[in-house]
Amino acid sequence: MPARLLGALTSGRAARPHRAAVARARVRGSQLAGLAGLCLPPCALVAAAPGLPAQVAQAEPPAVPAASLTLDVTTFNIRTAAGRDGANAWRHRKELVAETIRRIDADVLGLQEVLAEQIEYLERELPHYRWVGVDRGLNGGTGLSEATPIFYRYGEMVPIESGTFWLSDDPDRPVRGRRVSRIVTWARFHHLETGRDLHVFNTHFTLRRGPRQLRSAEQINERIARLPAGSAVIVMGDFNALAESSETWRVATRDGLRDAWVVAGERHGPPLTSNGFGPPPAGRQGRIDWILVGGPIEVPSARTVLHSVEGRWPSDHYPVAATLRIGGR
Repeated sequence: MPARLLGALTSGRAARPHRAAVARARVRGSQLAGLAGLCLPPCALVAAAPGLPAQVAQAEPPAVPAASLTLDVTTFNIRTAAGRDGANAWRHRKELVAETIRRIDADVLGLQEVLAEQIEYLERELPHYRWVGVDRGLNGGTGLSEATPIFYRYGEMVPIESGTFWLSDDPDRPVRGRRVSRIVTWARFHHLETGRDLHVFNTHFTLRRGPRQLRSAEQINERIARLPAGSAVIVMGDFNALAESSETWRVATRDGLRDAWVVAGERHGPPLTSNGFGPPPAGRQGRIDWILVGGPIEVPSARTVLHSVEGRWPSDHYPVAATLRIGGR
């Protein structure tokens, strides 16, 4: 498993048929266009000097702006398999976690607290997804060395580039040993049908509120500031801080990121995401799992996903899902 976890990409076996067919057709078209001597419309004959054959030239096609894209995204802390959770241990709820993810049916899914055995299980149960990410301790995803993987529908989009940075003083150098820093997994995806690019960041902040959380939020904003102007950005995760009232949330949203729950046209479910493996208590509020958006993104709807079977809940966090509409570049 270490090689697979550190290798960032894993294979799947199926995809949404109609969208995958579009992607394959586009790939075939691009391959045909590259064949020697082939001229696809619009073509024109260019006059040659006397005695020489006419040359075939292809007119430059007009630039076509990328179409708008509607995307379903979800953040979900699935609770580590290493927890001492008794009746709520991973082995008792793993099928429910996979079922919950299938029901949500997201295009992009950010998970937190994920160990190697959980990734192995989910990639078997969710063959229409692939994923990118590494574990923060670089030990193959065992013990408390969680990964924050980004799962994506590989029939619809491809990761042009991806990576991980550590929420530490030297973010590009892995921190190992007893004081393993939290991480951010990121990817630039290219959507096959629309031609749009989007930048996705997934993280899990420390429980220690204060300077460490604030610096982590600043580091993510600094990374986003390096992106081309007008980039579509999604930042999601378990931030271990209350949305709309904590200093961590204020720092995270002060440079242009917007809380999808706050700006959504419609909201469904309670404004509560941490649950202790139970239903939401009446009147209780507190969102520590967020989806933030930046750039040309609208949020038609957002929801807290409540799904249980016979009194069992998939995690001690509720998934948070949002439908996004990505507009101009």
